[in-house]
Amino acid sequence: MLEPVKKIRLYESIVKQIQKLILSGELQPGDRLPPERMLAEQLNVSRTAIREALRSLEMMGFLESKVGVGGGTYVKKITINNILSPFSQILLQNDDFIVELLEVRLFLEIEVARLAAIRRDEEDLKKIHEAIEEMETAIRRGETGLLGDNAFHKALAVATSNTVLQQLLLLCGNLLELEREEHLSSSKTESKKALIQHKKLAHAIEQGNDKQAQTIMRDHIHDISKTIKSNRANRAQQLAGGPDEETE
Repeated sequence: MLEPVKKIRLYESIVKQIQKLILSGELQPGDRLPPERMLAEQLNVSRTAIREALRSLEMMGFLESKVGVGGGTYVKKITINNILSPFSQILLQNDDFIVELLEVRLFLEIEVARLAAIRRDEEDLKKIHEAIEEMETAIRRGETGLLGDNAFHKALAVATSNTVLQQLLLLCGNLLELEREEHLSSSKTESKKALIQHKKLAHAIEQGNDKQAQTIMRDHIHDISKTIKSNRANRAQQLAGGPDEETE
């Protein structure tokens, strides 16, 4: 069955045209778009319509604005993270999404551990150990060590020499960052436990033992996921019980 054609707002038509130029490669990452005035003249539309279109493309992760010397609107490098990050807060409100994302991260991290053990070089090992040292120093200061934790998992992803896997893992890490920070700060032992697991994993990767690296990573992510799920369940229970406690 045919459906009535919907009227497209002016700025949506502009968005589609610029998207097409970016996706076709005619506009490359780093290219600067003409000023609003020039775009308005070329497309025979108002500057208001141009402004709305550019704002939408920024929110979608296709463009970025820079101020100061060399300022203007530039084409961003398209990554999975750029495209999905504007929707992350909506997605993270869904408990089912979090659980499924944790499962996806488990599969990705296990493969990362395997490939890192096979493909790592001396520079990769250096970055891995630097990340462990950063995390250890932060824990000694009484911090969670999240920055070192992030650097560790990033170093492993880089060691795979697979850019798609790196981007997918970066997306999962960014979406779960608040949950992971809560996991590390949930008790004094969690950060230390994660650090010990990182050291064991680094040793397996350094030895080129991909099977052992997979096993250690699987246990590591399972521990994190279990704590994250528990924290979310406790938080939901507190929210549900909050109004009742106030009325008593």
